[in-house]
Amino acid sequence: MLSIAYTPIAQVTGVGSINRPMLKIGSQGESVSELQATLALLGFYSGPVDGVYRDSTAKAVSQFKQVVGLAPDGIVDTITWQKLFPSVPNIGITTPRNNPENRQPTTRSGREGNSNNNIIRKNTQPQQVVTQPPARPIMVFKPTPVSQRNPKIQYTQSGWAILRLGNTGAEVTKLQRLLRALGFFPSPIDGKFSVTLERAVKAAQLRYGLTADGVVGGQTWDVFIQRLPRLP
Repeated sequence: MLSIAYTPIAQVTGVGSINRPMLKIGSQGESVSELQATLALLGFYSGPVDGVYRDSTAKAVSQFKQVVGLAPDGIVDTITWQKLFPSVPNIGITTPRNNPENRQPTTRSGREGNSNNNIIRKNTQPQQVVTQPPARPIMVFKPTPVSQRNPKIQYTQSGWAILRLGNTGAEVTKLQRLLRALGFFPSPIDGKFSVTLERAVKAAQLRYGLTADGVVGGQTWDVFIQRLPRLP
């Protein structure tokens, strides 16, 4: 049995992009080996990790791209790398202090104030604080009540179904709808935990920093739901 050691692909900090070349049939080298190892981890590739981009690698790339909503052309471009190894830069906005343009004009006494009357006035009226309601997710997913649970499926203590390859039913349908809302499952919603659904689960787990084992437990449910797009 082939054991594959997964090494994250290096990323370029500051621009949120991945410093890797475009790959296609005929490409060779370390980047191809990293690609093959990653696709094998996700369950899309079962060939040798030898750094040679053959038809088998192109087929695995096409399958992965189709699952994540890209054109299945067998070519690894910048967007494909970002889907394999998404990078979300942490952007901070700072307000400069002691900016001369933000200061009030100075009076003859050396105090800052209104240049028209040299009087510093304080606003004694209370300011109204307007609170905005929290953004709501586009879809709502809740744990399954005890009375509605499937006896053939295991559940977490909080009521989330533990799903894996081979499961069927309403719980799988819920998972498929969740993955579709996240953009990982464009296939028909049929309530069957198929190989295609397992690949979508692994791709989403990898993207969101979870162990890409294809099993949906409580932590996977929580992280997936937190990533849902939200209404303003």
